[in-house]
Amino acid sequence: MSASWMWGPAPPGVDLTENQNSDIIGAVVAIMIIGLSAVVLRIFSRLSHSGPGLAEDDYVILVAAVLGIGTAVCCLVSVRWGGGKHLWVVTADEFNKLYQTTYAFVIVYIACISATKTSILLSYRRVFGDGIIWYIVFTLTLCHWAEVTITWLSGCRPVSYYWRQYTDPTAVGTCIDAPLFYFINGIIGLFIDVAILLVPIPTLIKLQMPPTKKIFIGGIFLLGGFVCVASAVRIVMMDQLVKSPDFTWAMSKVFIWSCVEPFIGIVCACLPTYAPLVRKFWTAAATHHSRARFAVGAIAPRACLDP
Repeated sequence: MSASWMWGPAPPGVDLTENQNSDIIGAVVAIMIIGLSAVVLRIFSRLSHSGPGLAEDDYVILVAAVLGIGTAVCCLVSVRWGGGKHLWVVTADEFNKLYQTTYAFVIVYIACISATKTSILLSYRRVFGDGIIWYIVFTLTLCHWAEVTITWLSGCRPVSYYWRQYTDPTAVGTCIDAPLFYFINGIIGLFIDVAILLVPIPTLIKLQMPPTKKIFIGGIFLLGGFVCVASAVRIVMMDQLVKSPDFTWAMSKVFIWSCVEPFIGIVCACLPTYAPLVRKFWTAAATHHSRARFAVGAIAPRACLDP
């Protein structure tokens, strides 16, 4: 069934046979593998012989990883229903299913990034302790998750109006201003990301250790700045999406960055936990180097005596 009755004729020059399926699938699968590998390495590090064992932040990051898989599944499923194709080849039934997927995605996405931020904050408390700033940022994180979830679930009455308003002329209902909702909550999320980056800085400054070590530790935590970059890019992609007449085509970039952001967050949350593995590798490398030098020293005198 053609969708031209809903969207009108395609603009001149648009190739309706092209799609972005490979871009979506390739990017989402790649970042999912990277994120899940980071979690597996984290658990291995924490449970290794020199590791401290699992703590509450490790369990929370496991929840975030499961939810991250959920965001990836939503992105991959979107391909089946027209995500990454030009709007004028997407049927009403496909569009409805695509919008149902995006509706579910918002719930899984906000739960995933909130769990990741919670894990990071819990790891801060485990390492540095807590304080008034920690409690403020922790409360903001939980409140943001609750605000987005409640607003989204109650934003359309009936819920089906969220997707039927575009494809069913008889549909009756009300919905929030979705573009404004995305923009405001994107800004709030970016603000919380920046706040989380700054939480450990005062404690790091007060620590009695060499400046180089402070810089090294601070640098590891500040790698979370990549999440801020991903959040900012996603906000830009969302703005382009709501302004694009070719909605399903522009949606592909939003889906990709909406998977990149949570999985990059998971990777950044895992990086500081690799210390036991780094120490083990460093010790093993140093031992191997010492043995090699000893062996060369032992062999060299004999070589001088050989005819």
